Amino acid sequence: MNLQKFLAELRHRGVFKVAAAYLASAVVVLEVGTHLFHNFEAPHWVLKVFTSLLILGFPIACLMGWGFEFTPDGVRPVPAHAEKGPATSKRSDTWLAALLVLLLGVLVASVVKDWRGAKGERAASATVVADSADASAGPDAPPADRPAAGTARRIPVVVILDTPAPRGVYEQGTREKAGTNADDLNDVLRDLPVTIQKETIGATWEREEQILRQRPDLIMIHRSGFFHAMNQEFGFGYPDDSAGFDEARAKWLYEIADNKLVAVLGFIGQSSPGTAFVVYSRGTGGNWNDDQYRADWVRNAEGRFPTLRGRVTTILVPGGPGAGSFEDAATRELFRQRVRGVLELSEGGPT
Repeated sequence: MNLQKFLAELRHRGVFKVAAAYLASAVVVLEVGTHLFHNFEAPHWVLKVFTSLLILGFPIACLMGWGFEFTPDGVRPVPAHAEKGPATSKRSDTWLAALLVLLLGVLVASVVKDWRGAKGERAASATVVADSADASAGPDAPPADRPAAGTARRIPVVVILDTPAPRGVYEQGTREKAGTNADDLNDVLRDLPVTIQKETIGATWEREEQILRQRPDLIMIHRSGFFHAMNQEFGFGYPDDSAGFDEARAKWLYEIADNKLVAVLGFIGQSSPGTAFVVYSRGTGGNWNDDQYRADWVRNAEGRFPTLRGRVTTILVPGGPGAGSFEDAATRELFRQRVRGVLELSEGGPT
C-alpha cells in the first residue's frame, strides 16, 4: 500500500475525524486541567502524568478509529473494502494528514515547553531564596555565603525550626529578645556556605508545605521544641516552678509532642527525598544524654517512616540542661562540623 492509498484508507475509515476530534478535546481538557491543578496547588508531577496520558491516548484513539466505526446501531468493526468499495485517494488527504501531524507537534512542543518552564521557575525560586538570604546577611557577611560569580551551583538550604517558648530557648539574652534557638544557630552557622532559613514553631504548627517550597537540604529542629510550645499553650507547667505540677500529664504531653516531631520529619522526608535532618537537645525529655536512647529514637522514627532511614542524626548539646549553651566554643564547633558532614561541605563550598 503506497502513501496515497494509505491516506485514503485513513479517511475511508474515519481516522482523520477521530484524530481531529481527539486533538481538539485534548487541548480543551489540558487547558482546563492546568487551571484546576494550579488552583488546588497540585504537585507539578500530577500535570505531567495527566498530560502524558493525553498524549499516549492519541495513538490509541487512532487505532480505535482504524478498526471500529460508530453507527446508529452502535460500535462495530469497519467492514472490509469489498463491502464498502475501494478507497480512493484525494489531494486533501495529504493536506489533512500534514495538518494533524502539525497540530500534534504543536501540542507536544507546548507540553515540553511547559515542563521546562516549570523546572526553570523552581530553579529561579531557589535562587531568589538564596539571594534574599544573602541580602539580609548584610555587607559584612562572609564571602562563602554567596555563590561565586558565573557559577550555577545551588547553595544548600538549611531550615532551622524552634519555638520562642522561654523554657525552650537556651540563652538568657535570646529569651529576653523573644528569640529562638534558631537565632543563635544562625549565628553559629553563619560562616558556612549555606543559606539559612528560620522557622518559628508553635503548638498548632502545620507549615510543612511552606517548608518544602524552600527545597531544604537540611532541617535542624529542637527535640523538645513542640513540647515547650504546647506546654506554654496549654499551661501544664514544669516541676520546678508550678504548684500542683502533674508529672503524668506532662509526660503524656511530651509523648504527643514527640509524635508530632516524628510526623513532621516523616512527612517532609517522604515529600523531599533529598532532605536530611538533625535533631538536637541538651538532654531533657527521656534519656537523650544516653547514646543508646538516641540511637533507639532514630531507629523508631525510621521504623515509623522507612524513607527516613539513614537521613536522621542527633546531637547531644554539651553541658546538659543546666549549662548547655550556643556560646560555648565546643558546642559551636560541634554543630558546624555536623552540618558540614551531613551536607558534605568542603572548605570552599558544596562538593
